[in-house]
Amino acid sequence: MVDDQICSTWEWSRAPRSGSELEELRQLLLLCQGVVLEGGTDTVGWELDGVGGFSVSSLKDRLKDVRFAVPNYTITWNNWVPGKVGILAWRAELNRVPVLSILYKRNIIDGSLDCPACGESEETTEHFFVSCGLAQEVWQAITLWCKVPYIFAFSVRDILDLYKFTKFPRRKAKYFHAVCLVSIWCLWKARNDMVFNGLGGHGGKSGGRYKGA
Repeated sequence: MVDDQICSTWEWSRAPRSGSELEELRQLLLLCQGVVLEGGTDTVGWELDGVGGFSVSSLKDRLKDVRFAVPNYTITWNNWVPGKVGILAWRAELNRVPVLSILYKRNIIDGSLDCPACGESEETTEHFFVSCGLAQEVWQAITLWCKVPYIFAFSVRDILDLYKFTKFPRRKAKYFHAVCLVSIWCLWKARNDMVFNGLGGHGGKSGGRYKGA
């Protein structure tokens, strides 16, 4: 404290660089401006109980009042593919696979974020599984093999829902859905071979982009 003002010294492991990071820092500083420190001993209080002490009953009462939001999209599980294949597709739809752009935000890598397959764009989930040249070739091959119209997809969700818009009977639609799920798995495996084993692709091995590697 200096003249009743909070002063901070930042010790960054990596200084904020992107626009979103700088905006989060700005919001944090705005929140800190409203903090007032008073003398005395710090205490911990439980706001859900009127007397300030923790109780299981107060927590149960609050949980009863919670209205959980229903997700606006649920993935269709296909029991004709291994569980790990379905889980990868589910994580891809949620944007939870470790592509370079996500690893960069978590301060796990530095350097280029170029897609290891094509090198033409930043590697995001949507880019690698949908718009990358490698992905486009895969989906084109599937349209020819499965005899379906050309695939126009803008997101992983579009790929996962393709089977809903075919004119296939129910069982054949399930086959097609399984093909799409396995293709997502194969794309991800090929991507990891490019990054970690230097097998084909644009960028070869990770080239030291992974910190501590």
